[in-house]
Amino acid sequence: MNTKLFFKIAWLLIVSLLLYIAFVIFFLSPKINNYLSNIELEISKGQFERIVQAINNESRKYEEKEQLIEQVKLIVSSLTLGKAGYIFIFDDKGKIIFDPSGEFSSKSLEDVIIPGVGKKYLYEEMKAHAITKEPLEYEWNRIYDPYNYNYKKISWIVHNDKFNWYIASNVYKDDFLNFTAGVNSLILNISVLLFGVLTLIGVFITVKIVAPINKMLTEVNKINVVSSLDKTEKSKDEIVYLSKQFNTLVDEVEANRKNIEIQEKVFKNRLYIDSLTGIKNRIALEDDIKNCEFVSIVLIDIDSFADINELYGFNVGDLVLVETAKVLNNFSEKFGVTPYRLYGNVFALVNTTMMNFSRYDEFISESLKVFKEKPIYVEKENLELFINVTLGISIAQEDPVKTATIALNKAKKSNKRFFVYNTEIDTKESIKNSIYWREKIKEAIANDCVIPFFQPIFNTENKIVKYEALMRIKDFDMHGKEIFHLPYLFLDTAFKTKQYLNLVNQMLGKIIVLLPTTEKFISFNISFDDIMNNDFIDMLDKYIDKLDIENKAKLVFEILESDSINEYQILDDFVSKYRKQGIKIAIDDFGTGYSNFAHILKIRPDFIKIDGSLIKNITTDKNSSEMVKSIIDFSKALNIKITAEFVHSVEVYKRLLDLKVDEFQGFYLGRPEATIE
Repeated sequence: MNTKLFFKIAWLLIVSLLLYIAFVIFFLSPKINNYLSNIELEISKGQFERIVQAINNESRKYEEKEQLIEQVKLIVSSLTLGKAGYIFIFDDKGKIIFDPSGEFSSKSLEDVIIPGVGKKYLYEEMKAHAITKEPLEYEWNRIYDPYNYNYKKISWIVHNDKFNWYIASNVYKDDFLNFTAGVNSLILNISVLLFGVLTLIGVFITVKIVAPINKMLTEVNKINVVSSLDKTEKSKDEIVYLSKQFNTLVDEVEANRKNIEIQEKVFKNRLYIDSLTGIKNRIALEDDIKNCEFVSIVLIDIDSFADINELYGFNVGDLVLVETAKVLNNFSEKFGVTPYRLYGNVFALVNTTMMNFSRYDEFISESLKVFKEKPIYVEKENLELFINVTLGISIAQEDPVKTATIALNKAKKSNKRFFVYNTEIDTKESIKNSIYWREKIKEAIANDCVIPFFQPIFNTENKIVKYEALMRIKDFDMHGKEIFHLPYLFLDTAFKTKQYLNLVNQMLGKIIVLLPTTEKFISFNISFDDIMNNDFIDMLDKYIDKLDIENKAKLVFEILESDSINEYQILDDFVSKYRKQGIKIAIDDFGTGYSNFAHILKIRPDFIKIDGSLIKNITTDKNSSEMVKSIIDFSKALNIKITAEFVHSVEVYKRLLDLKVDEFQGFYLGRPEATIE
């Protein structure tokens, strides 16, 4: 009777164990796996959204795609989503803008069809899901298994309105299961051990309740009890071991999460902190105020900062900016505001809590006096400098940065210490400015006052070999003194008022007349918009036809490296047409784009002018230095001469000599003048 009872109990335990194992394997373990992998998936999605936000914030700073792409490379290239996922960017036509994996580099995305779902194009599906803001899931292959399209992929897609880009993730869902690899077996082992412990306890209780029939059975039960105790001790040891293993796995997941948080923190610091001064930058400002109901901004512009750079050098200028940031940091604590450096010598103090009027009046007054009463001390140079500032103030406006900038410009033009924005000055100032320069341009054209200035370009022997022609408008100040206006003041208006061609006509006419009087090369800038303009080409041909072969050979067209170059065949035809006449071709502002290297191989210009933003910081910025070296190596291999502009100091000049640059241009060597040798 007892034997049958024990057999029944044993079978009951075996069946229960099998059911329990099936429950763990087929229900509990997959649920836990899915839960953990979904957590990792959500973490990666959050990381993707933050990266997209950073790219969109960066895009507001640039008007040219090429400049933005360089920043995007820095943001995206070193980051992964999950185990090996990445982010890529394509435009509305399916053309790849940037793909760090290289998966789509050899073909256009518009030709890629999603396998197994009919003729659906990948980029069209992505565009559709960008509108619905739903993730796109589809079957894809892997590099090590190129013919097997059975791997589930997931893509989140966001549209960038400014440049009409699509920013997309590219991750395999299986990769997120790797974060929970081993959980199945671990859960199973722990479950079986727990079941075994509960079973032993159940058997022990059953034996005690059933009451032993005889001494032998009692002795056997005693032995079983002792054996069970031994097994329990062993089971406890195994449970402890497996618990430790489970804790280790949890610790690894937590460590991975913390590592992602650290990477995000480093990324945010790089994105939001100004590298020179250590205070927040414009991206941080825009992010900080986007959800604030009340924002007041005081822009602080250091007066005559260009004079500091010219008198003491750019290194001292940078140190002045660092010390200015320190002063503003200390000052901001008194009024509960936040300091930012927006660009160059312009800082901002931002208040997002509604300060009472008397306190705000004190704040503005103290802002004006903070630099007037105490000099900036540059310890490294043992130099004291008193600086003056001009303030542009915006209080509770819809676009606080823009309106503060308008107020700052108004203050500078009217020679006031500060100006508070009001809604009337925006439209009035814009219209007034356009009318003013339209009349100035009209007067300059009528009086033949469009003057070419010539900045010398030197070779390695410090001899002038070339001049770059730069447009100026001659005018007179209130005292009758002759002055010359720079193009940035009037060119925008000239384009809007259709006066640009008349300006260029006078400019070209004087260059062509001057060309036979010198043995030096003369270069002038031509944009892609000029090349696309038939009236400009007709005017250019009219002047070129006046030159003989010898003088045509002294002419250099500097084509501006620009994102507006989208019809390369037209550019190729332009280059070919004038090169046949002996005219030299240069690419200006080179190094601001990412796709220009490939096309340079086809154009093969005579000169490449490296963009001044790279040259300016070549002695202090490792990235600029490496970029310049790459351009030089690339150009030397193609037998193209290199010109470096913005040579502003002896340190920069010597560094460029060491890098084997062929020609040099900048204020350190020579300023633009109205005459040439």
